[in-house]
Amino acid sequence: MIEVTINPGPIKLTVPAGTLLLEVFKQAGVRIATSCGGKGECGKCKVIVSSPKFMPDTLNASEKKLLSAEEIKKGFRLACQCHLNQNSTITVPSFSLIKEDKAKIKGRVKSCLLNGEFKPLVSIKKYFLKLNPPSLQDQRSDWTRIKDELNKQSNENNQTWKIHPAILNNIPQLLKDNDFCLTIVLYKDNVIAVEAGDTRHELYGVAFDIGTTTIAGYLLDLVNFKEVAVEACTNPQFKYGDDIISRIDFARKEVKNRPKMQQELIETLNQMIFSWSGKAGIDLSKIYFTALVGNTGMHHFLWSLPVENLALSPYIPVITDSIMEDGRALPNFCLIPYARVYSAPNVSAYVGGDIIADLIEIAIWQRKGITLMVDLGTNGEIVLSKDEKIWACSAAAGPAFEGARISSGMRASEGAIDRINITPDKVDYRVIGPTKATGICGSGIVDLIASLLKLQIIKAEGRLINQEECPLDISRDIKARIIRGKRYNKFLIVSAEESATGNPIFLTQQDIREVQLAKGAVTAGIRILLEQAKIKPEEIEEIFLAGAFGNVLNVTSALEIGLIPGIPSKKIYSIGNAAGEGAEKLLLSEEMRNRAEHLSQKINYIELSAHPDFQKIFAESLLFNPMI
Repeated sequence: MIEVTINPGPIKLTVPAGTLLLEVFKQAGVRIATSCGGKGECGKCKVIVSSPKFMPDTLNASEKKLLSAEEIKKGFRLACQCHLNQNSTITVPSFSLIKEDKAKIKGRVKSCLLNGEFKPLVSIKKYFLKLNPPSLQDQRSDWTRIKDELNKQSNENNQTWKIHPAILNNIPQLLKDNDFCLTIVLYKDNVIAVEAGDTRHELYGVAFDIGTTTIAGYLLDLVNFKEVAVEACTNPQFKYGDDIISRIDFARKEVKNRPKMQQELIETLNQMIFSWSGKAGIDLSKIYFTALVGNTGMHHFLWSLPVENLALSPYIPVITDSIMEDGRALPNFCLIPYARVYSAPNVSAYVGGDIIADLIEIAIWQRKGITLMVDLGTNGEIVLSKDEKIWACSAAAGPAFEGARISSGMRASEGAIDRINITPDKVDYRVIGPTKATGICGSGIVDLIASLLKLQIIKAEGRLINQEECPLDISRDIKARIIRGKRYNKFLIVSAEESATGNPIFLTQQDIREVQLAKGAVTAGIRILLEQAKIKPEEIEEIFLAGAFGNVLNVTSALEIGLIPGIPSKKIYSIGNAAGEGAEKLLLSEEMRNRAEHLSQKINYIELSAHPDFQKIFAESLLFNPMI
């Protein structure tokens, strides 16, 4: 066994010799960036290892490739490649840490979820019953006594009221201790709880959008139809890779890994619910309904379903129907056993319930004419509607729009450049938080490439030019930022002196290539859907950009690089976390849940890889030309 000290902290623990450093961090609860899922490809998990006998020649090929000579001299290693064989002190730089995202999803919680177009139809109902005590003249059973009173209050003569024996078990004592006064909680004709006294004013539900990167959660008051709390946190599965394929690979390695992925999600949902309950003073037992949306991979992880076939042609999910179960179906879920748990239907392996929730939020069935919705992420889900017809596809954009596989890329968190504008004379940029720049996130990357395209420093085919090729109006300072490499050029965004890490921030030719691949996949998907629907780009009447990236994306930059069709920007709307708000509607309304089922079956899904001209269209879409 060896002793390991992790700074800042310090955190001290004992592990077997030969333990992978990334595994040490997992045991210690240290959240470190691993965009590639620990494959030694991204170089994001840089840490400093101080050991009595550390020798640079112990570095493997990945570390020699991804660490500079200066970093190696300082003792940097990649956590996913370094095995510890002696007592060591590990220093984790701030730029390698993932800070917990506890940001509010909106500026404030909604005081009312009612509007003229949406009317809740909550399936959970409460009835307060004041029963006559039994006597020799009235020997009805407790359950019959309750059913008779329920029939009176609900104006029904329902002989099909259902109750589980475990709930029946509590009734005699409840009646005795509470003067035969109790509250019955119903989901349709099923009793899901029996409570002492009158608790009709306590009726809550929770909605979650389980994203690959972020989990957004909402606590709703189902009596007054308002949000009580809104919060977002990092999906804990990040440690197994930034993208869904890396996580599928992890889940299939060992039998124990799939339930581990499920439990990671459930523990995070529990933590969010515990936090809300404590802050708002709400009894957990008064939360009766959970609505969950997410991509098909997250859906399968949540229910611990096999995920292998999602990554293998022909990409078949286990189920696409919605699921309605009670709380017992999710192991260790913190709600009462018979609370209802609903997950939205999926469309295909890569168009999931989160996209259905997007469509619920924008009320796609009410929109006449031609509407395009694009949810920009690792998988770019695209939906096109014309009157009552809907087409959808999923474009394998990769994680470039989320800052992964970019040399200085990072998530949109503190230290990230999220806005940048370059003129012939200067570079202006904005950094998230009161700090120097650590790297650049997706929205900043799109801005950067759009600026360099306008200056003709990047050509339409994606080539970063040499200094001597610059147009005459480009200043000496901007020209000097073009650095000639051994094989390709790179553009200096932030100097080492100005950065938070002491390392310069560059845009490399390979970075441009990664963005081209992401942009090309999305653009190709849009073009193929338009072709299938026999629609010209200029005929599109409105475009909705969904998801966290779509919400911060500069529309002008997106148009400049040809990511989306070139319609007037006033017809392009960023709708933020529409999936989360759609999840709220699914929680509040049985009508919306029925509509979600109908939409999932109605959508005409197009598998891009099966399209005969996909490769040709994809190759054409790699060009940074405005899409017209």
